[in-house]
Amino acid sequence: MIFQMSRISIFLFIIVLFSCTKRYQSRVMHEYDASKDVFIEANRTIIQNEENKIDSMLTQSTNFFIKDSSGIRLFIDPYSQEIDNKPKDGDNVLVAYNCVLFEDHNLINDDILIDTISFQIGYSKQMRGLNYAIKRMKTGDKAKIVIPSYLGFGMSGYGKIVPPYSTLLLNVQLLKIKE
Repeated sequence: MIFQMSRISIFLFIIVLFSCTKRYQSRVMHEYDASKDVFIEANRTIIQNEENKIDSMLTQSTNFFIKDSSGIRLFIDPYSQEIDNKPKDGDNVLVAYNCVLFEDHNLINDDILIDTISFQIGYSKQMRGLNYAIKRMKTGDKAKIVIPSYLGFGMSGYGKIVPPYSTLLLNVQLLKIKE
């Protein structure tokens, strides 16, 4: 009986010893794949070309657009009737807007607001660029926002309405903030 208990103990010790080895963490050796660099460089080129196109078109505008660190360009109408509060992540906002493809510099001067949308800042499936811009506005502000494709609908686009890699121009007015 003691001999059998001793064999079981030795058996359990061996199982525990081998189960504690770090075989799952062994070093993985991969060959270097230069094709990945090609894709990274292609994306950088696409983004840089889009940035140059946006900046070039905005030089033809009479409005002074500020480039945010996120990459959006924002012009807030200085004559807006704003109330001194800005939305923050988690706030629900009501926004009047019009969204067009940013392909013609003449569109920058349009001030048409067509529809309204309500969403929660930082938690909605709205474009990241729109979330960034709305957080810079106060209630009542009217603004023009240029959203690069990487902060808009990206390489997938939005159905048949917005092609892939499209830069967007939004005319917006922040109507209401509900905390």
